[in-house]
Amino acid sequence: MGADSGAARMRTVGAVALTSGLLLLAAGCSGEPLRDSAARTSSHCPTTEADRKALDAKLTAALTQQFEPIKDNLNNLRAVLIDVCGTRVHEEYRSASADESRNIASVTKSFVGTLVGIALADGSLKGLNQTLGELLPQYRGAMSTKVAGITLRQLLTMTGGLDADQSNATVGAWMESDRFVERILREGIVEAPGTFAYSSASSHLLSAILATATGRPVMDYAVEKLFGPLGIATRGATQPLLVPASEAAYNKASFSWPVDHQGFNFGGGWLKMRPQDMAKLGQLYLDNGTWKGHQVVPATWVHAATTGQVPAPGAFGGEEYGYQWWVTTAGGHPAYAAIGFGGQLVEVVPDKSVVAVFSTALDPEGIPRVDGHLYEVIVSTTIQGALP
Repeated sequence: MGADSGAARMRTVGAVALTSGLLLLAAGCSGEPLRDSAARTSSHCPTTEADRKALDAKLTAALTQQFEPIKDNLNNLRAVLIDVCGTRVHEEYRSASADESRNIASVTKSFVGTLVGIALADGSLKGLNQTLGELLPQYRGAMSTKVAGITLRQLLTMTGGLDADQSNATVGAWMESDRFVERILREGIVEAPGTFAYSSASSHLLSAILATATGRPVMDYAVEKLFGPLGIATRGATQPLLVPASEAAYNKASFSWPVDHQGFNFGGGWLKMRPQDMAKLGQLYLDNGTWKGHQVVPATWVHAATTGQVPAPGAFGGEEYGYQWWVTTAGGHPAYAAIGFGGQLVEVVPDKSVVAVFSTALDPEGIPRVDGHLYEVIVSTTIQGALP
């Protein structure tokens, strides 16, 4: 958000997922159970401190071997958290502290998708077949007939044909305007409807839809329905305008979710929080939408959101795409991930009861230092080598 490079990052880091799943592990952990977990009977689940240390040693050895050839490219890594069966097994901070928060980039999309699931459950939204014309009636004049017919399901799966992010992390010109939603709708369908095309524009429309359906700012709704129940600290949160001039205020905030000129929290990225709060989203999904005995999001939504709804061949983060989640595999095991530009990740491997989080600092040009396909190799090798 500063000079030209800051403006470019504001346009692009809005959340393109260029990296892939990584169980990046390192030494140093609390070993305290995070919460009750439904999956604690697997042979690899640590039940004592000795178990946790033994698992730590196996994981660390597997990762050390895999990362040695690329260690000089990991300078932007800031935080690594690994939870197994609800227990924090690894927690490491590099040139950072546990209290530092960072832009989670496109991981934001999975939080927004979760809020859609909650809004469907509480009746604020009526169904996945609702159309843009029905969901954003205040913008009906900006829509062509075809745009008005795009469904909520198509927005969630990024198959509506709206403006797609480019492979170099560039989003559309709509993000340079002062009317994000209207500009997206007026630009209309630019890709073949029904085909997956990664689209931060679609995710931002989800935010506008949530605000319209609930009659309140998305941030307020999220605090009540998601952030609050998960214990995500939002006190003193800021919601700066998503323009380069806001960069200093954004960087200073401990929790932030910028808004567009109409007050809609940006649905494609820029949500700023701590890595341990990112991990809570993964654990929520691993435990079928429950948190400390409370059903925060319906289990049916968790299943649908993390099931491959559409093929996404050759895309940024996985083989298939669900509802704002990438659906992939890790070491031959089913997995799903929330992935953000530059190396932000929440990855869940259900049959291994694993939640992996990593957070990085973007370099001045916002370019990832490690290719996402290499991360996929590392996660596979780590699981195969460390977990029975």
